[in-house]
Amino acid sequence: MHHFIVWLQKIWHWLLPTPCLWCSLPVQHFKRQLCNACQHALPELPYQLCHYNLLWLPSVARGLAKPGFNALLSVGYYQQPYQHWLQRWKFGQDYAAGDLLQQQFTALMRQYQQHNNTLPEAIMFVPMHASKQRKRGFNPAQVLAQAAAAQLHIPLLPLLTRPKRQQAQVGLDRKQRQQNLRNAFVLLPNSVIPARIALVDDVITTGATANELCKILRRHGAEHISLWTVAVTPAP
Repeated sequence: MHHFIVWLQKIWHWLLPTPCLWCSLPVQHFKRQLCNACQHALPELPYQLCHYNLLWLPSVARGLAKPGFNALLSVGYYQQPYQHWLQRWKFGQDYAAGDLLQQQFTALMRQYQQHNNTLPEAIMFVPMHASKQRKRGFNPAQVLAQAAAAQLHIPLLPLLTRPKRQQAQVGLDRKQRQQNLRNAFVLLPNSVIPARIALVDDVITTGATANELCKILRRHGAEHISLWTVAVTPAP
C-alpha cells in the first residue's frame, strides 16, 4: 500500500509539480517543499565553529541570560525566511510550511547525529495549554519532537503539562516573561526523567520558557539538557 501511495505521489508531481514555498518555481522532488536553488540559498549557522552548541556563539549567547540548558541547536535565526514559515505554520495553519520546517529540523538532527557520539536518552517538548492547542489544532513543539524522535530513534516522553493559561509571551521583555511563566508547568506524577534529555520548542527568544522547564527537569534527575528549536532570536 505504501509503495502504491508513493507511486501516486510521483505521478501527481509529474503532472502538477509542487511550487517552491520561497520562489514559487517547481520543486525537483515530490517530497520536498523547496527547489534546489532555494534550499542551497538558505542561511546556515556555523556549527563547525561552535561544535554543535550555539551557546558558544556570542551573537546567540548575549541574548540568553544564564541559560538553564547545556546546549542549543537551531536551524536558523528567527529571521526571513524561517520567520515567515513559522508564522504561516503556527498562525495560518499552513501545513506545507510545517512540513518544510520539519524537513529542515530533521536534516539538522541527521547532521548532529553524524558529529556526536552521545545522543540524549529521551526527547521532551514544551507543552501548550489544552484550550490553546484545541484552538490551534496542534502543538508545533510536539510535532517537531515527534519528527526528531523518529529520525534519531529516541523515545519521546510527553510528561510535561501546562495546566494554567498564561498571557502570550509575544511582546514581553525578559522579566515579564519570567513572571508570566512562574508555576506554569507541571511534571506528571511518578515521572522518571533520564540524565540526558533534549527539550524541543519552535522558537527561543530570551530562554525564559526553557529555563523554567529546565528547573523542573533538573529537580527530577536531568543532568544534561539540550534545547532544540527551529529558530533562535539573535541578540540585539
